[in-house]
Amino acid sequence: MKTRPLLTAALTAVLLLTASLSAIASGRTESTEFRFRGYIGGMMLHSGYIFSRPFGIYSTAALPLGTMQIRGAAFGIGGHVKFAFGTPTDMLRIGAEGHSSNVNYTPSPSYAHTGWGGILVDYIRRTKGRVHPFVGCVIGGGGVKNHIIAEGRTDDFVTEPQAAMHKYAFMAIAPFLGIEVSLTPKLSLVLKTDWLLNATGPQNDFSNGPRLYVGILFNRLQH
Repeated sequence: MKTRPLLTAALTAVLLLTASLSAIASGRTESTEFRFRGYIGGMMLHSGYIFSRPFGIYSTAALPLGTMQIRGAAFGIGGHVKFAFGTPTDMLRIGAEGHSSNVNYTPSPSYAHTGWGGILVDYIRRTKGRVHPFVGCVIGGGGVKNHIIAEGRTDDFVTEPQAAMHKYAFMAIAPFLGIEVSLTPKLSLVLKTDWLLNATGPQNDFSNGPRLYVGILFNRLQH
């Protein structure tokens, strides 16, 4: 098969590129000039209170069955990788980020899943202490799967007469701010909050609200 040699070549190229960037970063002495400073990345868990606008549901005969609203605690996981450029104290970071988030809402067991990701750009101020504030934005795309169960259960194999799924894609914009706390020279604790926006068009069952993220980041940064 041709897939395995191509995959091996791709992985080898990625490893060589990463090693080259690390060698370039580690080979430079400390300076205040604007230049490539290395990279940082890791995984994050999140939670938060999110909500949608009220939305109507209908029977197969187009008869109104009532109004529902997504409202509750969201939980999920994601991560990012960022490449830093700048001075030892002021860095512009460019990379990619992605997350997956779920929320259960009334009437149970209705739930909605949102996944999104895209290009990340942020600015961080690296002070002499351990706490470094940052602010930025993610711009990309995502998708929503809203499993609406107005009446019924999900722990059996019986079809539900009042159930539906609303599925759609959207353009994602997520401004954020947070702090990175240096635990070691190569390890940081990250805390951040964001607000996910649907830039494509209005969807009454699109849920947004504040999410709080916590995670551990590994870095190869040079000062």
